[in-house]
Amino acid sequence: MLLRFHVSNFLSFSEEVELSLIPSRVRQHSEHIVRNTAGCDIDILRAAVIYGANASGKSNMVRAMRFAQRLILEGTRIKQSIPRIPFKLCQESGVRPSRFEFEFRHGANCYIYGFEVDHQRIHTEWLYEIKKTAETLLFERATTEEGKVSVQFGKVGFQDKEDQQFVAGVAKGTRSNQLFLTESMERNIPHFANVYQWFDETLVIIYPDSQYLPLASKIAEGDFAASIAQYLEQLGTGIRGFDLLDMNPEVEFPLDILTEMRELPELEGKSVFVVGPGGERFIVDVTEGQIQAQKLMFKHKMGDCNEDVLFDIKEESDGTRRMLDLLPQFASLTGRDQVIVIDELDRSLHPRLSYELIKLFLADVESHSQLIATTHEEHLLDLELLRRDEIWFIEKDLTGASRLYSLEEFAPRYDKDIERGYLMGRFGAIPVFRRTSFSRRV
Repeated sequence: MLLRFHVSNFLSFSEEVELSLIPSRVRQHSEHIVRNTAGCDIDILRAAVIYGANASGKSNMVRAMRFAQRLILEGTRIKQSIPRIPFKLCQESGVRPSRFEFEFRHGANCYIYGFEVDHQRIHTEWLYEIKKTAETLLFERATTEEGKVSVQFGKVGFQDKEDQQFVAGVAKGTRSNQLFLTESMERNIPHFANVYQWFDETLVIIYPDSQYLPLASKIAEGDFAASIAQYLEQLGTGIRGFDLLDMNPEVEFPLDILTEMRELPELEGKSVFVVGPGGERFIVDVTEGQIQAQKLMFKHKMGDCNEDVLFDIKEESDGTRRMLDLLPQFASLTGRDQVIVIDELDRSLHPRLSYELIKLFLADVESHSQLIATTHEEHLLDLELLRRDEIWFIEKDLTGASRLYSLEEFAPRYDKDIERGYLMGRFGAIPVFRRTSFSRRV
């Protein structure tokens, strides 16, 4: 679970901003808090919803998390520049490193991991374990202007002196443009695998155009399909089940895709999922160059009888298609600890649907997963749904820099109409329009 995220000098963020999921003293919705079960003795909120005008920086918060995640998981090549984008509305920002820091809980442990980076090198990198009374150093890395990397280790728990010497050697050989955390995984060093795993398996980032690619293959699993169908029926989409329809790949797939699948030896004897040009979802099996495919279809009940009719995904509404890419993430959360970050939750969704989706997520009081979402949907500004400390606003100041703040800073009463107060500009983070006209006078 995410405790805090800090970012500075990246995209529209100049000075450091903090997104915190540490609960305040708010008493309402105590069931939204995951009480401490780990060694760091910290309670954590299960949700954060971020509001703001267009171009205020909401999506940039998501992009900042994604940039850090990709740099950790994908690493860099030799002499490759690092694609960070500093705050551009200040000359000094171009030479100042960008800073990213995550505080999170994974399993029974809590960590602080972060780094500072420019286009050429990782300036600093650090990893601490959070204990009940202190923060314990695991490693700190620094890189000189000449590209020399040095790493100081704390209480890592080396097996023996040989193990310590090996890890120190890997640290010394880490390239200046490569994170040591990434290098340690590539060199099979297990000491920090728990931290890397959180970014790889726990942190899930969903953009407005993200597609849940394995949808068809997951639907083939009976229990999963039943769970998704139940959600879709509750949310009023009209879908009441799924079917996998045998189809002719020679007709459905473009020739270049067919040729590529036949010529890729790694596909031989395997089932893969394929997204068609219209968003269709297929399960494809390749055996000795022969391709067999099934298309995912959606069952709807006919109005004049009790029979079902099958719809292609292209025949479903944009909102339903959006739900088909979101719901599998929620349906797979049982017994898992995931942090789902959704940019523009309300994209193509009716306001009530967005509300019900969050309500469904928070209703699972046994879950230790989190939902962080950006949105324009003011109907979610409801203290019957969210706590004050789960509602965040983002807006740009006079210098063009984004600043982030919580509704908790205003401490409105529980019975206040938060949505109306937001639309009236009480909390900021709304569009400001200048009087203008589409017509031009000659």
